[in-house]
Amino acid sequence: MLSVRVASLARRRGAVAAALYLVTLGVIVFWPVHLERRVDFLYDRLYAVVPAARSVDLDVIANVVFLIPFGVLLARLLPGRPWLLLGIAWTVPLLVEIAQGVFLPGRTSSAIDVVANTLGGVMGAIGVGIRRRYVTRRDTRRMS
Repeated sequence: MLSVRVASLARRRGAVAAALYLVTLGVIVFWPVHLERRVDFLYDRLYAVVPAARSVDLDVIANVVFLIPFGVLLARLLPGRPWLLLGIAWTVPLLVEIAQGVFLPGRTSSAIDVVANTLGGVMGAIGVGIRRRYVTRRDTRRMS
């Protein structure tokens, strides 16, 4: 009985975290101007610590990292459907970049962003797959 409650609580917390992430993602994606303009001071500090870093590199890395949770959500919602997951992980960023280019004149669309976002989504999904295999093997060993 206790394990059912713990699992239920974990699912609710996961749903809340997913909802907060998606709302945050929506705000960032449809912000009318580039967010880098708002966080220049963070870039300046990072450049001081890592002089070799460039703004383009940081933008690509941020695009990858920010979409990893999206891939985790997709993998949790679409287990065993890697091609559908890949299609969604590519289509959503593509549509976002198109929408930014058409409806947000203060933003720019970029094919590099689509690739980086897709990579982030795929990395998140791969992480879930690795974890699933580890948990399955661990549980199988415990049973035998």
